[in-house]
Amino acid sequence: MTSLSASGDRARNGAVAFATTHWSVVLTAQGRSPEADEALEKLCRTYWWPLYGFVRRSGYKPEEAQDLTQGFFAMLLERRDLDVVRREKGRL
Repeated sequence: MTSLSASGDRARNGAVAFATTHWSVVLTAQGRSPEADEALEKLCRTYWWPLYGFVRRSGYKPEEAQDLTQGFFAMLLERRDLDVVRREKGRL
């Protein structure tokens, strides 16, 4: 889940753009099952680079940005935030 391999779309300025939300993947990532684990991994791979890029553009060094990005995902998992996300709200 902490892969540094590139994924996500490239914006015109070379920054990694956030992918369109695929609600079927988000909703599948809820709970605890092999399917949920697979969906969660897909979400983390999809959004890792865009979040990392956002943190880097905020002025953090690469190592700091990696730690902060990883910390975001760790907090998301620890708090089980995906379990309460609702499509109709469009966010956590």
